[in-house]
Amino acid sequence: MSIVKMKHLRALGMTEEREGLLKRLRSLGCVQIDTPADVPEGWDFLNPPDAGELDKVNGQIQELEAALAVLGKIDPQKRGLLSPRPQVRERELFDNGAYKVALAVARDVNDAQRHLTAHRSRRSKLVSQRAALTPWLELPVPLDFAGTRETEAIFASAPASRPREAVTDRLDQDAALYDLTWCGEDPECRYFFLLCHASQSEEVQAALLDAGCTRMNLSNWTGTAAENDADLQRQIDELDGWIRGREEDIAENAPRQAELRLALDRARQDAELERGKLRLLDTQQTYLLEGWLPAEREEAVAKLLGEYTVAFEITEPAEADYPQVPVKLKNNPITASMNPITEMYSMPAYDGVDPNPLMAPFFILFFGFMMNDMAYGLIMVLATALYIKLARPKEGQRNFMMLFLLCGISTFFWGALTGSFLGDFIPKLTGILGRQRDLPHLFTPMDDTIMVMIGSLVLGVIQVFTGMAISVVEKFRKGDPLDAVFDEISWWVIIGGGAWAALGGGTPAKVILILGGLMLLVGGTRKAKGFGKVTSAVGIVYNGISGFFSDILSYVRLMALMLSGSVIASVFNTLGATFNNVIPFVIISLVGNALNLALNLLGCYVHTLRLQCLEFFGRFYKEGGRPFKPLTVDTNFVEVLKEE
Repeated sequence: MSIVKMKHLRALGMTEEREGLLKRLRSLGCVQIDTPADVPEGWDFLNPPDAGELDKVNGQIQELEAALAVLGKIDPQKRGLLSPRPQVRERELFDNGAYKVALAVARDVNDAQRHLTAHRSRRSKLVSQRAALTPWLELPVPLDFAGTRETEAIFASAPASRPREAVTDRLDQDAALYDLTWCGEDPECRYFFLLCHASQSEEVQAALLDAGCTRMNLSNWTGTAAENDADLQRQIDELDGWIRGREEDIAENAPRQAELRLALDRARQDAELERGKLRLLDTQQTYLLEGWLPAEREEAVAKLLGEYTVAFEITEPAEADYPQVPVKLKNNPITASMNPITEMYSMPAYDGVDPNPLMAPFFILFFGFMMNDMAYGLIMVLATALYIKLARPKEGQRNFMMLFLLCGISTFFWGALTGSFLGDFIPKLTGILGRQRDLPHLFTPMDDTIMVMIGSLVLGVIQVFTGMAISVVEKFRKGDPLDAVFDEISWWVIIGGGAWAALGGGTPAKVILILGGLMLLVGGTRKAKGFGKVTSAVGIVYNGISGFFSDILSYVRLMALMLSGSVIASVFNTLGATFNNVIPFVIISLVGNALNLALNLLGCYVHTLRLQCLEFFGRFYKEGGRPFKPLTVDTNFVEVLKEE
């Protein structure tokens, strides 16, 4: 597998045909539109298109999303984990009639919801007003009553913690011509109505203030509290009826969520088309399009462009253009499962190496080595295969599930070698039943720890040497043989000479070992000058040797994860076996192994990923590529079937 060869496209066409051409290119799904970086001299009359249409489509997207959010609260229509996305044909997705109907439904729902929100807010205000009137409901005095020529009316409240007698006693000290009527109360206040002679108004108000009372202004009400309460209740009843009606109107559209989701997918395609349009340059009559396409699709694109009034050229990118060339990886179903890993790390440079086919066997092998359990492997394979088959996930999810399916196969393979099925579940179960039986195995992590550690280091050496070999090939291919000799081949000479010397190779082996060391020193200091050669030599000896062997030692984590998973499973199985009864044993073992499986899935994934990204990629990987993002139909809620 490799990085797909790309070609540059430049096309000049008529504006009146632009919309139709872009839609056909979207359906073809193999052209990435870029903003022209180098406009030909004399073409400065071209300008970016207006963004008004994109704003319009974004508004429609917001309308549809808001309507779906409203209807989703009324009737949640969540797709099951294994439920596939509905399949529609491309013409159904872009059916203008259905789209307009869905937009109208969304606007009706949103309008009803906006009015509903406003009326609910008004109802809450009315309820609050009724609550404020509650203390005065038994008072037959109009709330706007201010007194007569000879009297002054006061509506007031006192803290609930202050006894009524304290208020009246304080009033009696300074005033005698008053009448106080206690009304309702709540946890915080007691409310009262006071009528006093106008001549004692100042004394009464001073006494109330001294007693901690607060005068209340109810002059905005007309009539008694009971009359106002009845009017408020009537308004609330009317609002309740109106609100129920609007809720029923909105609920009638709940079954149409599928239509709205289809329309939302359509709107997002339109938005992407408009964003692509903004990357063009145009006039009122013409437009300039630049972009990239896979070389293997050149004929199809040229044929499509030939159906329009377009002058175009498709050319090979120059080496200076490589940083701008988007990267597309050409993989089979197995190596494509590595795409999520590569995309998460960084796409390779256009002139780099596709890491997927190189990484796939190591990632899958290492993951299974650490998990090493037949039952865990079967669960992973069956669960992922069932999900892929029934849910028909999008490409990214499918690749991720395919990765775990392959890792599940590897996990089963290593589990068969170690005789592990839910750890030592079978021996423990048969022991409880009275006839202990061990599964056939080649080795076990807990009994053969040294062998497992050596195997981990051997796997590490193989991957590190593979990365070095790839680097050597790439350097020779790019015309840098000296870098290959001094940076990688010198290490091979050192390790080969050292291994031969350890096996009794004598003088020839020592000569080779010394030769390798000299090659490493010369290569590491060849670009330094003066005293810098000494410091470079010291750095090469210290950092080179310690760094190389520390990278190899990193692979001991393979043994650590294999051993930890086996120990945890064995602990739970042993704990269950202490009951010497099948039922509690099975329950405890299954619960413990479920936890162990969950922890190992995360741990093995993270540590396998680390070994690839740090120890392996660092040997040869040239990152920094731009992912290829063609104008295409990419939906979330439906699966689009291409038209014939």
